[in-house]
Amino acid sequence: MPDDLRHLYLARRPLLQQVAVSLDQETREALLHVPHIDRIAFRVKGVDSFLAKAADASNQPMYTAPLVEIEDQIAGRVIVFHLDDIGVVLDTLKGTFNAVERYRRRPEKDAEFGYESEHFIATLPPQVLPDAWSDREDLPTTFELQVRTIFMHAYAEPQHDLAYKAVGDLPREIRRELAWIAASAWGADQAYERIARWAATQASLKQPEPE
Repeated sequence: MPDDLRHLYLARRPLLQQVAVSLDQETREALLHVPHIDRIAFRVKGVDSFLAKAADASNQPMYTAPLVEIEDQIAGRVIVFHLDDIGVVLDTLKGTFNAVERYRRRPEKDAEFGYESEHFIATLPPQVLPDAWSDREDLPTTFELQVRTIFMHAYAEPQHDLAYKAVGDLPREIRRELAWIAASAWGADQAYERIARWAATQASLKQPEPE
C-alpha cells in the first residue's frame, strides 16, 4: 500500500504544484497593501512527509483517504514583523479565501515555551484550479496557511529540522536548550510589540491638528 500511495501522490503532484503557484499569487495580491510582511511562500508537501503523515497513528481519526483528507498537501506561510500583524493578515485573507478552520498552535501550559503559529485552513477557490483538476477524484479540497512572526519562524524552522534528524527522545539538556530559545523568541516578540505600539502612539501625537 505505501508504494501504491507513493505512486499516486507523485502522479498528481504536478497539479498540486500548479495550484500552489496560483495560491501564492492570490495571497500576494490580497496582501499587497498590508504593511510589515516579511515574506510569502507556498509549497507542495514532499512525498516522504506525506507518506509519514498518512501512516502516523497519532492522527485521530486515522486517514481513510489520505490523498483527499490531508489538508496541508498544499501549504503557504506568511511571515510578519509583529504579533499584531498576524490578526491583520488573517482578517484580510478572510476576504479572499473561505476559511473552514482557524486555530493557534502554542504550548499547552503557560509556563512552557515552544512552537507557536496561527493556522488557517481554507477551501481551494475555483479560480486557482487547473482544467485537469476536474479529471481526478483523489485531490484535496483545502489548503493550509500558517501566519507567524519572524521570531516564531526563527525558532520553528531550525527546531523542526533538528527534531526531525534526532534519533529517539531528545536529552533533557537539549530540550531545555530548545525551551530557552523558544522563550527568547517569545520575549523578543513581546518587546517588539511594545516598541511598535509606542512608536504608533508617538506618530499619532505628531499629527497636525485639523484646521
